[in-house]
Amino acid sequence: MNRRAFLSNSSTSQGRSARSHKAGDRNAGSVLPGSARPAVEESRSFTETPSLEPYSGPWDKRAALHLLRRTIVAPSYDDLESALARSLDDLLDTLLADPGALPAPPRYVGEWMNADLIYWESGRVDVANTFFSELRRWWLMLMVNGGLSLRERMTLFWHNHFANNASLVVDARYMYQQNQLFRRHALGNFRELVRGVTLDKAMLEFLNGKGSKRDYTNENYARELQELFTIGIADNDGNPNYTQDDVVQAALALTGWDWIGLKGEVMSNFITGHDPVDKVVYGEAIKGNLEGGPELARLLDIIFAKEESARYVIRKLYRFFVYTDTTLTPVMPIDQEVEEKIIAPLAADFRAAEWDIVPVLRRLLRSRHFFDAGFVGGMIKSPVDLFAGLLRAMQVGPFQGERAEFGAHIVQERSMKLGQNLFHPPGVQGWQFHRSWIGTTTLPQRNRDTDDLLFGTETTIIDRLNPLISGPINRNGSFALDVLAFARQFPSFTDPRQLVADIALHLLGYPPSDALLLRLEREMVGDRGYEWNDITDDLRATKLRTMLRHLMRAPNFQLM
Repeated sequence: MNRRAFLSNSSTSQGRSARSHKAGDRNAGSVLPGSARPAVEESRSFTETPSLEPYSGPWDKRAALHLLRRTIVAPSYDDLESALARSLDDLLDTLLADPGALPAPPRYVGEWMNADLIYWESGRVDVANTFFSELRRWWLMLMVNGGLSLRERMTLFWHNHFANNASLVVDARYMYQQNQLFRRHALGNFRELVRGVTLDKAMLEFLNGKGSKRDYTNENYARELQELFTIGIADNDGNPNYTQDDVVQAALALTGWDWIGLKGEVMSNFITGHDPVDKVVYGEAIKGNLEGGPELARLLDIIFAKEESARYVIRKLYRFFVYTDTTLTPVMPIDQEVEEKIIAPLAADFRAAEWDIVPVLRRLLRSRHFFDAGFVGGMIKSPVDLFAGLLRAMQVGPFQGERAEFGAHIVQERSMKLGQNLFHPPGVQGWQFHRSWIGTTTLPQRNRDTDDLLFGTETTIIDRLNPLISGPINRNGSFALDVLAFARQFPSFTDPRQLVADIALHLLGYPPSDALLLRLEREMVGDRGYEWNDITDDLRATKLRTMLRHLMRAPNFQLM
């Protein structure tokens, strides 16, 4: 990847590459197996032969920053210091460990989860909007405060892999339950997650599974289960992985799943509309049953017996954590050398581990290939990576209280404006990532938004204590990054030249050039660096903001 020219081939619209989904349309957003698709491989970025051999290079700031930028939204100064105090293996143990109990919901979401009835569909769009606004703030604060754990990063990955658009889910509370499902299985077993998603109320509404009965079979989920969630349209050579008849037969096996109310159990049987006829998927028989559970288990056995199911998911993980020069959803073949030397052996590991995700991630993130110099700063930040990452990278201590809420609210507003609205991916394929995030409109907007975080901006949070009775409760507040507290963390704080170099290394996705460092130093202190230790804190903060504004306009700042 030519980092100097990384904007040249960018798309101007995130939504342009995403397929739309319309409820009730059997073929919504889908491409039939065997249909035309690009036969172009990704451009190569790696500098040495791909290898899963353990990385044996230096464990220094550059290596640690690269790993942390790909596994958490961005490292704070304390994150980096903690990482460098450990070995690479110890750090991976920490990143991949199960963090334990799930976080409790925020206040108003918690109240609404306990309510017996909420009329989401009665025109109270404002109720759903305030619900999601708080839910996004909560999730963003989890990302910023998540410690050295991969859980929130993987929750975001699964949120995009099993993309749901909340606007098509009748009860918004189901989206909170789904988000916790992704978090619960974030570092768990992929097959168990697929089963959980299949029976998830938000997914059953979004892809019309709730309305799929023996008298009217809806194919939407059966199609996306194969095309997007497990096996993919075609293998890396373009050979189709399933047929239209496989979709029809799988849809019959998935009929009848239904429930009553928020707390009602999801079940499938003859009474709820399950079709008990015999089915055949991929040439394998599914014996008809009056209950849907045994047929679902058999369908998953058939899908997960296919080697391509493992390869498909590994390719998506590779593109998410290592490198992609195309959209995240793998509709294009991956480099053949990467396929043979990275994807295939990891897919074998995935199956051998019976679909546990941690062993695969550990081997990938520990590999020489992951730390290849060609991948450092080789990925464009999504809006969430950009803004939530900036908050975390410059945060000192816990991100909490009203300051955190207003900061997270500003981040979600800016992320939505740039095309990444959490809980509202643009289509069944999710966000496309990489070049689709940057364009002639979005790059200047990114600059304006980071200026707002640097110099301060105001916002309003709308709360509803009781979603059915009370009117809106407005909270007005502001947020600005504490640049002085951030800079004071560095031992070089009293040496402006070294301080600029240390901050640039910490915040830029690719090490800065000498020319850029010189420019940043001049922006902060000019030729009067000797005065730095004698000026007031207010003046230091002003000079730091001026320098950081220019740093955040460097192309390297858009990379991770």
